[in-house]
Amino acid sequence: MDLTTRLHLLELVRISASAESSCRAAERAARRAALRRKSAAAARPRLRLTLRTTGCADVEDPARALADAEREYDACAVQAESAGARWRRAFTASQRADASLGEELARTRELSGSAKPRRKGARLTAETALLAELAAMPETLIRAAAAILVQSSAGKDSVVALDRVVRWAKAAGCLDKVVVVHADIGQDAEWPGVRDLAQQQAERYGLRFEVVKASVGFLGMVEKRGLWPDAQNRLCTSTLKRDEAAKLFTQIVDELGLDKQALIVNCLGIRAAESPSRRRKHELAIDHRASNGRRLVLTWHPVFKLSESDIWQEIADNTLDYHPVYDTLIPRLSCIFCILASFDVLVRAVRLCWVLGLPTPKTYVDLEERIGHRFKNQFSLAEVVAEASRREAAEGPITWRRGDAIRHHLGDDAAAAYLHRLALTA
Repeated sequence: MDLTTRLHLLELVRISASAESSCRAAERAARRAALRRKSAAAARPRLRLTLRTTGCADVEDPARALADAEREYDACAVQAESAGARWRRAFTASQRADASLGEELARTRELSGSAKPRRKGARLTAETALLAELAAMPETLIRAAAAILVQSSAGKDSVVALDRVVRWAKAAGCLDKVVVVHADIGQDAEWPGVRDLAQQQAERYGLRFEVVKASVGFLGMVEKRGLWPDAQNRLCTSTLKRDEAAKLFTQIVDELGLDKQALIVNCLGIRAAESPSRRRKHELAIDHRASNGRRLVLTWHPVFKLSESDIWQEIADNTLDYHPVYDTLIPRLSCIFCILASFDVLVRAVRLCWVLGLPTPKTYVDLEERIGHRFKNQFSLAEVVAEASRREAAEGPITWRRGDAIRHHLGDDAAAAYLHRLALTA
């Protein structure tokens, strides 16, 4: 199957999934409108009875209530009819999209097992198979893309993902398509130098570098909600990073000025080994939320199959610069106090803040007290800071050397060789 056919089928998959989603949304809206109409209808006879049994002197309030109920019923009836019409249109569109996809799949004969996509499982099977084929051809995927965005936190996984994409893009002769995007979540939440390092990593390859930033940073978002994020509600990722970075899709497509749908490949440094939820993801997937008639957005995880040791091996082998926070054996570069971090890692982060003279621990503890919500269910940040103080008194400030992260993961010889090569490139 040629690339053009694959992309055409993926677009049909997207249209089919979008039509099904619209159909479900319209069905829910119709159901809610019908319930409101039923409730309004039930209120009318009660109010009429009240009006008949009320004395003349007290008739004004029941009459007004009945008139309001009549208007509410009429409005709900209109809403129910409109929602029902939307559902019928969406259902018809979904049926057409499924039929079109089925015909195209049957025509290719290579995915005959998925030739009846009226069942959601069949469509997903076709989508998974098509995307798995593309993921196995990175240079072909890059050539097909109108633009490749690499989302960079400046962390270890991001820098390896960027290096891989750059090597494939160079081999494909398409390095000019690559754009590095950094989501700034606020200086009170990020380690010093993160944004600058992301820019340096992009400039190493001569790439365009873009920064996106929400109007309200991490701490502002927490104060506004009165709640810290958690593993199930990772708003620090979805609201401050993903949603802001997605705004670039429109800008990039406008800049391209194409007269056809643009293929945008959005690269993230996500690995299956990081968590069970990430293990359930795919190496390449359609971003149904961000895709539309003007753009087909594919989310690509170039380091998806790598272990943590693999990541550090590629950093060492390719002399990639990394943030010194890793040398303190803090495993993630995300937020200073990551909601996914263990108690011991958070304690170490507090102690590193003290070495660097950062006010972050007090800022966070004050916010935790102000909103009345613990940083994590298992413990508060105040407890983390208290334990950090105890260890600091017993052990003194934490210390580290450049290369300690590589020593920890790969050994002394690998660290020495890395530092030698790094010095030569300086």
